Amino acid sequence: MPDQSSKQLLLNFPARPEFNFSNFVISQGSQFAYDAAMNFCSSSQTLYQSLFIFSEKNLGKTHLLLSIGNLVAEKGARALYIQGADFSNRIGDGKSPQAQQTLQQLLDVDYFLLDDVEEVAHSTTAQEKLYHIYNTVIEKGGKVAFTSCFPPEKIKSAESYLTSRFQWGMLTEIKPIDDNTTAKIIQKLAKDINLTLPENIIHYLLVRIPRDFISIQNAVSTINKESFIQKKKVTLPLVKTALNLI
Repeated sequence: MPDQSSKQLLLNFPARPEFNFSNFVISQGSQFAYDAAMNFCSSSQTLYQSLFIFSEKNLGKTHLLLSIGNLVAEKGARALYIQGADFSNRIGDGKSPQAQQTLQQLLDVDYFLLDDVEEVAHSTTAQEKLYHIYNTVIEKGGKVAFTSCFPPEKIKSAESYLTSRFQWGMLTEIKPIDDNTTAKIIQKLAKDINLTLPENIIHYLLVRIPRDFISIQNAVSTINKESFIQKKKVTLPLVKTALNLI
């Protein structure tokens, strides 16, 4: 029976239903990555068995990776997700009972999904085990997907044999969010919490807040809290107070 720490670190699907393809906000800079991830889930023969998605932080890499897991699980496939740092910690020296148990769990899947793969590069043993997992899953007809903040050739300390594997399949980048998509995200997040944001407020936020998803989400949440505290509709002065902007 897997131990508790294993259950916490190895995410089996379906899980985290809030992450799915239907609520991923597609932008011009993410359309190709979205299409590649959707195609990767196809049960029919695809042109690639491995997928590598890279981008700056908080642009949707993890969202797409978890969406893959949820979708293929609906089709009856076995999918498993783990973060790079957790992978390295669980593998350890590669010889302990815990490491062997983790390795067996990761091999017994149809889809192996590894988030923040650059974290694995800090450990030679972790890289060796990842190389073994990659080859084994692919050879038995499974698929592997990775995310990173860097393209394969820019991952520091990554062994060449592993970098070559990352480059074998489909490589795709999620580029920074454009104005139109940022506005859609702001509107969607506000709608989800029944917050009404006038158009002038949305345009103001476009030029005053960072473009990553977490920053946008935090801004909308903070505005909502301030609106509730003041018991007022959202106005420009209220937004400036809430976000501490001049």
